[in-house]
Amino acid sequence: MYFLLGIDDTDSPPGGEATNATHDTAALAFSLGQKLDSLGLARLLNVSCHQLFLHPTLVYTTSNIACCLLLDSDAQKIREIDMTTRLTLRSQSAAKANPGYALAAWNQFDPEVVAWGKNAQFVELQRMDAINLAKRCGIGVAGISGSGAGVIGALAAIGLRYEGNDGVIYWMPGLDKLHGVHTSIETNQFIQFASIESENLKHPALDDRIHFSANKKPILKGGRIVLQVSRAKRGAEYEWES
Repeated sequence: MYFLLGIDDTDSPPGGEATNATHDTAALAFSLGQKLDSLGLARLLNVSCHQLFLHPTLVYTTSNIACCLLLDSDAQKIREIDMTTRLTLRSQSAAKANPGYALAAWNQFDPEVVAWGKNAQFVELQRMDAINLAKRCGIGVAGISGSGAGVIGALAAIGLRYEGNDGVIYWMPGLDKLHGVHTSIETNQFIQFASIESENLKHPALDDRIHFSANKKPILKGGRIVLQVSRAKRGAEYEWES
Protein backbone atom coordinates (compact mmCIF):
# COMPACT_ATOMS: atom_id res chain seq x y z
CA MET A 1 0.00 0.00 0.00
CA TYR A 2 1.41 3.37 -1.01
CA PHE A 3 1.56 6.43 1.22
CA LEU A 4 2.65 10.02 0.59
CA LEU A 5 4.48 11.90 3.33
CA GLY A 6 4.99 15.62 2.73
CA ILE A 7 7.29 17.86 4.78
CA ASP A 8 8.08 21.57 4.56
CA ASP A 9 9.68 24.51 6.38
CA THR A 10 12.33 22.40 8.12
CA ASP A 11 15.33 24.48 7.08
CA SER A 12 16.63 27.90 8.11
CA PRO A 13 15.06 31.23 7.23
CA PRO A 14 17.44 33.45 5.25
CA GLY A 15 20.20 34.44 7.66
CA GLY A 16 18.93 32.05 10.33
CA GLU A 17 20.99 29.55 12.28
CA ALA A 18 20.52 25.82 11.92
CA THR A 19 22.60 24.34 14.72
CA ASN A 20 22.31 20.53 14.82
CA ALA A 21 19.79 20.71 12.00
CA THR A 22 19.61 19.26 8.53
CA HIS A 23 19.87 22.47 6.51
CA ASP A 24 18.17 21.12 3.39
CA THR A 25 14.55 19.93 3.50
CA ALA A 26 15.25 17.43 0.71
CA ALA A 27 18.19 15.97 2.63
CA LEU A 28 16.03 15.72 5.75
CA ALA A 29 13.29 13.99 3.74
CA PHE A 30 15.79 11.41 2.50
CA SER A 31 17.17 10.94 6.01
CA LEU A 32 13.64 10.43 7.33
CA GLY A 33 12.91 7.91 4.60
CA GLN A 34 16.08 5.98 5.44
CA LYS A 35 15.09 5.94 9.11
CA LEU A 36 11.60 4.62 8.33
CA ASP A 37 13.19 1.98 6.12
CA SER A 38 15.76 0.91 8.72
CA LEU A 39 13.05 0.60 11.38
CA GLY A 40 11.02 -1.66 9.12
CA LEU A 41 8.13 0.81 9.01
CA ALA A 42 8.14 1.58 5.29
CA ARG A 43 10.12 1.09 2.11
CA LEU A 44 11.25 4.39 0.61
CA LEU A 45 10.51 4.45 -3.12
CA ASN A 46 11.52 8.02 -3.99
CA VAL A 47 11.71 11.61 -2.76
CA SER A 48 10.40 14.49 -4.87
CA CYS A 49 10.86 18.26 -4.53
CA HIS A 50 8.21 20.82 -5.43
CA GLN A 51 8.75 24.56 -5.84
CA LEU A 52 6.08 26.62 -4.09
CA PHE A 53 5.16 30.32 -4.28
CA LEU A 54 8.00 32.82 -4.00
CA HIS A 55 7.15 36.42 -3.16
CA PRO A 56 8.87 39.16 -1.11
CA THR A 57 5.88 39.42 1.24
CA LEU A 58 5.70 35.69 1.89
CA VAL A 59 7.41 34.23 4.96
CA TYR A 60 9.32 31.07 4.06
CA THR A 61 12.68 29.47 4.78
CA THR A 62 15.52 28.97 2.30
CA SER A 63 13.77 28.53 -1.05
CA ASN A 64 10.18 27.43 -0.30
CA ILE A 65 10.68 23.95 -1.70
CA ALA A 66 8.46 21.26 -0.16
CA CYS A 67 9.30 17.57 -0.36
CA CYS A 68 7.31 14.37 -0.62
CA LEU A 69 8.31 10.81 0.25
CA LEU A 70 6.59 7.99 -1.61
CA LEU A 71 6.41 5.05 0.79
CA ASP A 72 5.36 1.42 0.55
CA SER A 73 3.96 0.30 3.90
CA ASP A 74 1.01 -1.19 5.77
CA ALA A 75 -1.92 0.70 7.27
CA GLN A 76 -1.12 -0.86 10.65
CA LYS A 77 2.21 1.01 10.73
CA ILE A 78 0.80 4.50 10.19
CA ARG A 79 0.86 5.43 13.87
CA GLU A 80 4.56 4.52 14.12
CA ILE A 81 5.36 6.36 10.88
CA ASP A 82 3.54 9.40 12.26
CA MET A 83 5.46 9.32 15.54
CA THR A 84 8.84 8.79 13.86
CA THR A 85 8.13 11.72 11.55
CA ARG A 86 7.24 13.98 14.47
CA LEU A 87 10.38 13.06 16.41
CA THR A 88 12.64 13.44 13.37
CA LEU A 89 11.28 16.85 12.37
CA ARG A 90 11.46 18.07 15.95
CA SER A 91 15.10 16.99 16.38
CA GLN A 92 16.49 17.77 12.92
CA SER A 93 14.68 20.93 11.80
CA ALA A 94 16.41 24.27 12.15
CA ALA A 95 15.78 26.17 15.38
CA LYS A 96 13.93 29.01 13.63
CA ALA A 97 12.02 26.81 11.20
CA ASN A 98 8.26 26.19 11.18
CA PRO A 99 8.14 22.51 10.20
CA GLY A 100 4.99 20.61 9.38
CA TYR A 101 4.04 17.38 7.68
CA ALA A 102 1.12 15.68 5.93
CA LEU A 103 0.59 11.92 5.66
CA ALA A 104 -1.97 10.26 3.38
CA ALA A 105 -2.69 6.91 1.79
CA TRP A 106 -2.51 6.98 -2.00
CA ASN A 107 -6.10 5.78 -2.31
CA GLN A 108 -7.67 8.50 -0.15
CA PHE A 109 -6.96 11.53 -2.31
CA ASP A 110 -9.48 14.23 -3.03
CA PRO A 111 -9.23 16.61 -6.04
CA GLU A 112 -9.21 19.49 -3.53
CA VAL A 113 -5.77 18.41 -2.31
CA VAL A 114 -4.38 18.48 -5.84
CA ALA A 115 -5.92 21.94 -6.33
CA TRP A 116 -4.34 23.05 -3.04
CA GLY A 117 -0.93 21.99 -4.32
CA LYS A 118 -1.32 23.92 -7.55
CA ASN A 119 -2.60 27.02 -5.75
CA ALA A 120 0.38 26.92 -3.37
CA GLN A 121 2.63 27.59 -6.35
CA PHE A 122 0.95 30.89 -7.22
CA VAL A 123 -0.75 32.42 -4.18
CA GLU A 124 -0.23 32.73 -0.43
CA LEU A 125 -2.28 30.20 1.54
CA GLN A 126 -3.14 29.95 5.23
CA ARG A 127 -2.22 27.33 7.83
CA MET A 128 -5.74 26.85 9.20
CA ASP A 129 -7.11 26.34 5.70
CA ALA A 130 -4.57 23.54 5.20
CA ILE A 131 -5.55 21.93 8.50
CA ASN A 132 -9.27 22.16 7.73
CA LEU A 133 -8.83 20.71 4.24
CA ALA A 134 -6.76 17.84 5.59
CA LYS A 135 -9.43 17.05 8.19
CA ARG A 136 -12.17 16.99 5.54
CA CYS A 137 -10.10 14.56 3.46
CA GLY A 138 -8.98 12.35 6.34
CA ILE A 139 -5.32 13.31 5.90
CA GLY A 140 -3.06 13.55 8.93
CA VAL A 141 -1.26 16.89 9.29
CA ALA A 142 0.62 18.57 12.12
CA GLY A 143 2.80 21.59 12.74
CA ILE A 144 5.80 20.54 14.81
CA SER A 145 7.27 23.79 16.09
CA GLY A 146 7.32 27.53 15.51
CA SER A 147 4.20 28.68 13.70
CA GLY A 148 3.68 25.23 12.19
CA ALA A 149 3.17 26.87 8.80
CA GLY A 150 4.98 23.95 7.19
CA VAL A 151 1.63 22.15 6.98
CA ILE A 152 0.76 24.43 4.05
CA GLY A 153 3.63 23.22 1.89
CA ALA A 154 3.50 19.67 3.21
CA LEU A 155 -0.11 19.30 2.07
CA ALA A 156 0.78 20.95 -1.24
CA ALA A 157 3.67 18.52 -1.77
CA ILE A 158 1.51 15.41 -1.46
CA GLY A 159 -1.12 16.94 -3.74
CA LEU A 160 1.44 17.76 -6.43
CA ARG A 161 3.14 14.38 -6.10
CA TYR A 162 -0.16 12.56 -6.42
CA GLU A 163 -1.12 14.56 -9.51
CA GLY A 164 2.26 13.61 -10.99
CA ASN A 165 3.06 16.51 -13.31
CA ASP A 166 5.29 18.67 -11.14
CA GLY A 167 8.61 18.46 -9.39
CA VAL A 168 11.96 16.73 -9.65
CA ILE A 169 13.11 13.46 -8.15
CA TYR A 170 15.71 14.16 -5.47
CA TRP A 171 16.30 10.47 -4.71
CA MET A 172 15.35 7.10 -6.14
CA PRO A 173 17.25 3.80 -6.11
CA GLY A 174 20.28 3.99 -8.39
CA LEU A 175 20.18 7.75 -8.96
CA ASP A 176 23.51 8.23 -7.17
CA LYS A 177 25.16 6.02 -9.82
CA LEU A 178 23.82 8.06 -12.73
CA HIS A 179 26.90 9.91 -13.97
CA GLY A 180 29.33 9.56 -16.82
CA VAL A 181 28.50 7.94 -20.16
CA HIS A 182 26.19 4.92 -20.45
CA THR A 183 23.94 3.37 -23.07
CA SER A 184 20.24 2.94 -22.34
CA ILE A 185 20.83 -0.79 -21.88
CA GLU A 186 23.57 -0.16 -19.32
CA THR A 187 21.46 2.42 -17.52
CA ASN A 188 18.60 -0.05 -17.08
CA GLN A 189 20.90 -2.31 -15.08
CA PHE A 190 21.01 0.08 -12.11
CA ILE A 191 18.05 2.47 -12.43
CA GLN A 192 14.56 2.25 -13.91
CA PHE A 193 13.00 5.31 -15.54
CA ALA A 194 9.56 5.20 -17.10
CA SER A 195 11.14 6.99 -20.05
CA ILE A 196 14.33 8.68 -21.25
CA GLU A 197 13.23 11.27 -23.78
CA SER A 198 13.85 14.69 -25.29
CA GLU A 199 11.44 17.61 -24.99
CA ASN A 200 9.98 16.69 -28.39
CA LEU A 201 9.56 13.05 -27.25
CA LYS A 202 12.51 11.56 -29.15
CA HIS A 203 14.05 8.50 -27.47
CA PRO A 204 17.69 7.35 -27.55
CA ALA A 205 18.29 4.00 -29.24
CA LEU A 206 19.21 1.19 -26.87
CA ASP A 207 22.88 1.40 -27.88
CA ASP A 208 23.08 5.22 -28.06
CA ARG A 209 25.56 6.69 -25.61
CA ILE A 210 24.16 9.19 -23.11
CA HIS A 211 26.23 11.58 -21.04
CA PHE A 212 24.59 11.94 -17.64
CA SER A 213 25.20 15.16 -15.73
CA ALA A 214 25.56 14.63 -11.99
CA ASN A 215 23.27 17.63 -11.38
CA LYS A 216 20.48 16.53 -13.70
CA LYS A 217 17.38 15.29 -11.91
CA PRO A 218 14.49 13.25 -13.35
CA ILE A 219 11.10 14.96 -13.49
CA LEU A 220 7.54 13.86 -12.83
CA LYS A 221 5.46 13.81 -15.99
CA GLY A 222 2.08 12.17 -16.39
CA GLY A 223 2.57 10.30 -13.14
CA ARG A 224 5.82 8.79 -14.43
CA ILE A 225 9.47 9.41 -13.63
CA VAL A 226 11.10 10.75 -16.79
CA LEU A 227 14.71 11.71 -17.51
CA GLN A 228 14.93 14.43 -20.12
CA VAL A 229 17.85 14.44 -22.56
CA SER A 230 18.92 16.48 -25.58
CA ARG A 231 21.00 15.75 -28.65
CA ALA A 232 24.73 16.09 -28.04
CA LYS A 233 26.75 18.68 -29.89
CA ARG A 234 28.44 17.66 -33.11
CA GLY A 235 31.76 15.94 -32.44
CA ALA A 236 30.89 14.72 -28.94
CA GLU A 237 31.80 11.17 -27.97
CA TYR A 238 28.16 10.42 -27.18
CA GLU A 239 24.82 10.92 -28.92
CA TRP A 240 22.75 12.39 -26.06
CA GLU A 241 23.24 14.38 -22.88
CA SER A 242 21.12 15.05 -19.82
